Amino acid sequence: MITYRHFTVIFILFISSCSNLLTWHLDKGIHRQANLEVNQSSKEIIVSQNLPQINIKVTPVWSKSVNSGIKGNSAYLHAKAINNILYTTDTTGLLSAIDITSGNIIWSTPTNREISSGLSILNNLICLGTANAKLVCHKIELLASNKYTPLISSLTNFTKYSEYPADIEVDLITELAAPIISINDLFLLKLDNDDLYLINPSNSKVIWKSESKNIPLRTKGASKPIYINNSVYIARDNGSVASYSPIDGTLNWFTIISSRSGRNDLESQRDAEMQISVDKDKLYYGHFQGELNAIDINNGNIVWSSPFSFINDIVIDSNSIYGSTSDKQLVSIDKASGFLNWRSKTSSQEFTQPFMIEDLVMVFTTQGTLVAFNEEGTNIYEKNFDLELHPQTKFIVDGNKLFFQTSDGDIVHFLITI
Repeated sequence: MITYRHFTVIFILFISSCSNLLTWHLDKGIHRQANLEVNQSSKEIIVSQNLPQINIKVTPVWSKSVNSGIKGNSAYLHAKAINNILYTTDTTGLLSAIDITSGNIIWSTPTNREISSGLSILNNLICLGTANAKLVCHKIELLASNKYTPLISSLTNFTKYSEYPADIEVDLITELAAPIISINDLFLLKLDNDDLYLINPSNSKVIWKSESKNIPLRTKGASKPIYINNSVYIARDNGSVASYSPIDGTLNWFTIISSRSGRNDLESQRDAEMQISVDKDKLYYGHFQGELNAIDINNGNIVWSSPFSFINDIVIDSNSIYGSTSDKQLVSIDKASGFLNWRSKTSSQEFTQPFMIEDLVMVFTTQGTLVAFNEEGTNIYEKNFDLELHPQTKFIVDGNKLFFQTSDGDIVHFLITI
């Protein structure tokens, strides 16, 4: 018994004096090696009678093991880039800041909280939703200093550490379903039961709320509300899109864009996954089991509908909308009419969200194959990089620079030149 007690005390002291023990693996490259030759370009030239010669170079600039990725029933945890710093989190609550130029980890702080939604960066705070239905926000400068030492919170469980103290902590009715947004220092929250709340984070006071009367669906990446043109817009699992006043939550308009159908209430849900897109006076949205719609942002009237179901976000250019459908196709839709321009299915794998580099539309498969198309839908580039990607992977595009996070927690930087 004396030996056991001595071992326990020594172990606790060791943990207390070395919080970096929790992140030791990040410098060891524990993740499986992808097919990335850093600073080595892949090159493919397509020559056609109907097309000019196209030269595409894809160069993996750096790849860094940052965290352990997403596990369990969490929303897709998007990375955020601000002032050349990329902020990330994983399901275990490991928060990190990465130099976007070099790929070096600036700081990495374990919060020891189970994260199910996030992240948002608001007023120099990193805000996340936890699995035990809390909104927690941490000051970035305190995370960077990392002066908090996690202790074992239970001697019967050496893997249980004390939680990193939050600068803002709000108890919620249910879990957050999506990253939060800020409206004049107030926080707009969409909860797991599809309710919408505007709260004052300083005292947890509810300014207004909009309740949803439908069966909540826990999805990996529920659609977050947006605030634009002095209005709040939200898509819900009942197949609706609505607009509210940000001041008092008054309903401006409400439109059903995906009709309910099914043998019961659960089958009738429409699973709001993708983010709302706005271009000039139109709002674009499509539910997973529904169809893509263009909506007049002023009154909620449907301008056109296109019969495609999406599980990730669309991308819009001057004339077209590009999206990855739930039946594993990449489609191009005319922005003015909703008519199909072209569709392509290059493999049996799911596609991620597409992105644009110059005038080319690009997309990854979930197994890491990068595919590029021109505006006419011709496949002009294809190469497998052996990366595991979530269908809702978000891509940060800065000119010809591409940044994204893999499913197992690697941050990857590609340089794409055309």
